[in-house]
Amino acid sequence: MAMRRKLIPPFLMLFVGAITSIIMWTFHYETKTMLLILLGVLIAFYIIGCLLKWMLDLFDKQNEVSKTADEDEKQLEEAAKDEEGQVNS
Repeated sequence: MAMRRKLIPPFLMLFVGAITSIIMWTFHYETKTMLLILLGVLIAFYIIGCLLKWMLDLFDKQNEVSKTADEDEKQLEEAAKDEEGQVNS
């Protein structure tokens, strides 16, 4: 799972960069202006991709903690039921 998420920032950055380049080329931007805008877009969307990856990793960690807590509660409930079913002699 982590391996797939590692590629989110570069893929997002390159995808948006390609779209930006095509749009600017269609509207006949000057080369210098086009490169400056493209650099800004690439940096901005790389940061957005890193934030997205961080948020998804954080959600996974919270789900794992929640899942282990639920499993612990189930084990305690089962142990309590087993103790109730035993007869003291």
